[in-house]
Amino acid sequence: MVKVDRLRTRLLLGALPLVLLAGCAGSSGPSGDFPDMSLADTKSPTQLLRNEAAGRLPAEVIGDQFESEDVSVACLSEKEDPDGVIRSWHSTVRFVVTDESADVATVAKDLVTTFTDQGWSARDIGGNVAMVKKLVESEDSLADIQVFGLTPDAGRASTSTEEFVEVPTVVISVHGPCVRTGGPESEEVKALEART
Repeated sequence: MVKVDRLRTRLLLGALPLVLLAGCAGSSGPSGDFPDMSLADTKSPTQLLRNEAAGRLPAEVIGDQFESEDVSVACLSEKEDPDGVIRSWHSTVRFVVTDESADVATVAKDLVTTFTDQGWSARDIGGNVAMVKKLVESEDSLADIQVFGLTPDAGRASTSTEEFVEVPTVVISVHGPCVRTGGPESEEVKALEART
């Protein structure tokens, strides 16, 4: 637990300059971003927070990560930002729950509790009997964490808009703040997405 607390402190201290920059003057074009931060500024803290969250999963319950993704995503609709210049770094990892006696919903909720015990807030963002979906946020972090606990459910319709999995899965997805970029085809974004 001490190791986790030290890492959290480093993340929060590293995010402090980002918080201080948030009040600076904006620029022209679509609004809704932190104008004095770049996507490169937000990538590493977002990935570190994802790794911290993943490190809180009980090793005896989960297997190795089987999928991860690091990409920038448009923050606004195509109508609001047709060039997709306002972007957020998303860092996601998926784990299979290998302990057959473990309840996936409980694993996901216990992970969320490790953050709420440290002052983060959490709320449901959907879900059903086969899925837990939580959003975890803190005033001390510009990034938020989404935690999904997904249980296979053969009875669900294939046309369901909810995610379907074949094995019990926990998904951790951290979303960084929205920042101004040159758009998805810019050299900056391409270079950052190539180095994941």
